[in-house]
Amino acid sequence: MFRYTMDCGTCETAGPVQVMTPEVVNVQLTISNKAQEMLSDAFGDDRSLALLVGVLSGGCSGYMYDLQIVEETDQSCQEIEVDGFRVLVPNSSSHLLDGIEIDYVDRLMGGGFKINNPNAESSCGCGESFS
Repeated sequence: MFRYTMDCGTCETAGPVQVMTPEVVNVQLTISNKAQEMLSDAFGDDRSLALLVGVLSGGCSGYMYDLQIVEETDQSCQEIEVDGFRVLVPNSSSHLLDGIEIDYVDRLMGGGFKINNPNAESSCGCGESFS
């Protein structure tokens, strides 16, 4: 864990700000059968592609999941093979994504991928963001 202290020196009441870098966790994750079917359709026969599973700041609960199919990325990532799929997880968000299950749910107005995350303290009603 790295700690940085910053002090602008202009305010007597302002204390130093500590920025903490999260520890990198070796991620374990699973992909449901339905999600595997949908990924197979999306990937086709090209297994050189990878599913990038990331986290963005935002949403109504603080973080939003970000799923992308990529050839490669500039981010420092862990590469995990899950049931024949290459999955990339950025090290910067590994502590938030360890233990997740990637699922696919059918809905009345169209389906979509859903992340079941045991690390989430709470999530919004739509399931697209968490804290």
